[in-house]
Amino acid sequence: MVRVRTTPASEAWRSILVAFTEVGDVLAAEMRAEVGLPLERYELLLMLAQAEGGAMRPSELAERRHLSRSGATRLVDRLEHDGLVERRACGNDGRGSLVALTDSGRQAFRAAGRVHLRGIERHVGARLDPDELVELTRLLRRITDGLQNEVSPTS
Repeated sequence: MVRVRTTPASEAWRSILVAFTEVGDVLAAEMRAEVGLPLERYELLLMLAQAEGGAMRPSELAERRHLSRSGATRLVDRLEHDGLVERRACGNDGRGSLVALTDSGRQAFRAAGRVHLRGIERHVGARLDPDELVELTRLLRRITDGLQNEVSPTS
């Protein structure tokens, strides 16, 4: 057995990763079982539903989901094939396109959203009291805010 040196920060990080993975796996299984939608596709529908004007460029989707452009294209192709999104011409750039939810996509998003939110409440909210949830949110935002402040626009 290899002895691994741990620190409070490394233990916290490991706990974050394990919790995120475990909850994510359960949410994904519930989503597939109840609405037949993989979690990664729901997340893309969520981004589109929250986007200004209800549409985004494929490159924005790729960046926000940390996908390659080809990976984002394949994901959008699958959603388009399923009738959940459509590609539209970009008004200010004739060469570009936007991805937007279809009516079927909005319906699928709402159905999947109910499953997703119920799962989050069951698997996260029910395990922590309201004060702990506020504190966890505060701490995680402090980490992400610090990282965003460290990243320079040229990096």
